[in-house]
Amino acid sequence: MLAHPYQGIFHDANLYALQALARLHPDSLAQDVFLRFGSQDRFTVFSPAYAAAMRLFGVDRAAALLTLLSQLALCAGGWCLARSVMLPKYALLGLVLLIAVPGDYGPGRIFTCVEPFLTPRMGAEALVLLSLAAAFSARRFWCLALLSAAVALHPVMAAAGIAALLAAYVTPHPRLSLALILATAAVVLCAAFALPAEWGRLDADWLTLASQRSPYLFLSFWQLDDWSRAAVALTILIVGSFTLKLRARLLCRTAALTMIGGFVLTWAACDWLHLTLFTQMQPWRWQWLGTLAAALSLPLIVIVNWHRGAAGRASALLLTSAWIFGVSEFAIIACLTALLSLAFGRLRPREQRLVFWGSCAVLGLALLWRIGSNLDFTDVHYMDASLPLWLRRVMSFSHDGFAPGALLCLVVWVTRIPRKPIASRCCAVIGIATIVVVLPFTWQGWTQQEFPQLKIERFAAWRQAVAPGEDVFWGESPLSTWVLLNRPSYISGLQTSGIIFSRQSALELERRALKLREFIGPPTFLSWDYVGAHLSLTPEELKGICGLAAFDYLVTGADLGMQPVAVLDRLKLYRCAAQARAAAAAT
Repeated sequence: MLAHPYQGIFHDANLYALQALARLHPDSLAQDVFLRFGSQDRFTVFSPAYAAAMRLFGVDRAAALLTLLSQLALCAGGWCLARSVMLPKYALLGLVLLIAVPGDYGPGRIFTCVEPFLTPRMGAEALVLLSLAAAFSARRFWCLALLSAAVALHPVMAAAGIAALLAAYVTPHPRLSLALILATAAVVLCAAFALPAEWGRLDADWLTLASQRSPYLFLSFWQLDDWSRAAVALTILIVGSFTLKLRARLLCRTAALTMIGGFVLTWAACDWLHLTLFTQMQPWRWQWLGTLAAALSLPLIVIVNWHRGAAGRASALLLTSAWIFGVSEFAIIACLTALLSLAFGRLRPREQRLVFWGSCAVLGLALLWRIGSNLDFTDVHYMDASLPLWLRRVMSFSHDGFAPGALLCLVVWVTRIPRKPIASRCCAVIGIATIVVVLPFTWQGWTQQEFPQLKIERFAAWRQAVAPGEDVFWGESPLSTWVLLNRPSYISGLQTSGIIFSRQSALELERRALKLREFIGPPTFLSWDYVGAHLSLTPEELKGICGLAAFDYLVTGADLGMQPVAVLDRLKLYRCAAQARAAAAAT
C-alpha cells in the first residue's frame, strides 16, 4: 500500500489504454499515428482483454481492476517460484522483500517489476515465474503452457523466461551450450546481412530517431547509476550461486546467466550491429528476472552466509550494504567487495574477524548514506497533493524499499526472541493498526476516476463535431483525446515512445514534429531529455500551431482570441483548418 500506491492511467498505461480503446473504436483510433503503421499491439492478446474489461467496467475501473489482479498474480508467481526452491519460512521472507522493494531496472529507472499502473508486463512476469516454478518442480507441461501464455501476453518479457530455461537446462552440457551459442550467432548474422531493412538493420534515419528518443535501448547510453543497479542484483545472484544449494543455487545461477546473456546480446545485436528485431525485443530487459530473483533469494542468502562464520557474515553484511546503496559508485564498490568475500574463508581467523568488523563499518556507512539521501530528496512534491503530508512522507521513504526492509529485519528479530510471545503480538497489533490507518487513503487511490462515464457523455457533442479519423492536438492531455473524444492524437511524447516498432511511424512522427518547429522545438517530442507527456504552451504558441493547419482540431483551456467550435467548462475546441483559411484570406 505504501511502496506501490496505484497511480491510475500513467506512464505506459496511457498507450495500452489507447490500444484497448482502438479495439472499441477502430474506425477512428486505428488511424492514430501510434497504431496506423504497426506497433507492439500486433504481438499481444492483452488489448482485446483490456477492451472487454473497459466495456464492462469503464476505463478507470478496468485499469484499476486489472492492475490489482496483475499485482496479485505477480505475488503468487513469486511465492510459487520461491517455494519451489526453498523452505516456506524463507520463501515468505523473500516474497515480503519482493513486495517491499521497487524493483527498478533500466536507465533512469524507466521500468519497475511491481508496477503501480496497468501494462501487460506484470502479467507476463507472473506467468514466467510460474513457468519456472513448474520447471523446477519437473512439471514440463505446465512449464511450457505458462510460458506460451506469457509469450502471447508480452513477448519481450516472456523472452527472459525462454532464456532462463535454456540457461537452466542447456548450460550444464558443454556441447549443447556451444551449439546454442553458434545458433544464436548464426541468427544474429543472418538478421544483419540477409534480411531487409524493416527486419534486418536499422537505417541511419531510423537509428538516429530511436537513439535520440529512446537511448535506453542501447547500452552505450547507460550511466553509472544504471549499471550499478544491475550490478547489485547480479552480485546477489552470483553469491547465491556459490553459497546456496540444490534448486536455490539453480535459480540464482539461471537468473544470473539470463541477465548476462541479455546484456551481451544487446551489445552485439543492438549497439554494434543495430539489428531491428533484437532492438525491438530489448534483451537487456531480461534484467527484470534477475531483479526479482535477487529479491526473492536475498533473505536466504544472508541467513545461510550468516551461519558460515566470520567470513560468511562479512559476505552477508556486504551484500546488504550493496542493496542499501542501490545505485552510485558506492554500490559498485560494495558489490566488488561482496564478490571478493567469497574468498574470505581462506583467511586466518584473526583476519576474518577484521574483515567482519570492516564489513560492519561498510554497513553503517550504507545506512547513513541511505538515510541522508532520503532526507535530502524525497518524492513528496511529486505525489497526489490530496493525500496528507505525513502519508506522502511515509510513502516517499517507503518507495526505495529501505524502510520496509528495515522493518522486516526488525520484525524477524523480534519474533525470534525466545519465550517472548508479547513481542510477536505487539508486531501484529502495530501492523494491523498501520493497515487500518492507511487503508482509507489506499482505497481512495484505487477507486478515483479520471474519466467517469458521466464525463465521457458530456463530450458527446464534441465527438459529433470531430469526424472519425481527424487528428486532434490536445497538448495538455493526449489521453483525453483518446478517451473523451475517441479521436487520433496528432503528436505527443507518449506516441513517440514507440518509434522503434515502426520505421514508417518514426518518420511520420518526425515529419509532424518538424511541421510544428516554428512554435514547438522538435526535441519536445523526439528527444529523451526534453520529452513530456503533458505540454504547457502559451496562447500565442497554441494559436500559431493551429494556424499551420497541420492538424484538424485543437483543444485547450486557453483563450486564443478566435471563435471555438465548442466550449465545455473551461475547455475550448478550435477548428484549425478554418483558422488557417481565415489567416490566408486576411493576407
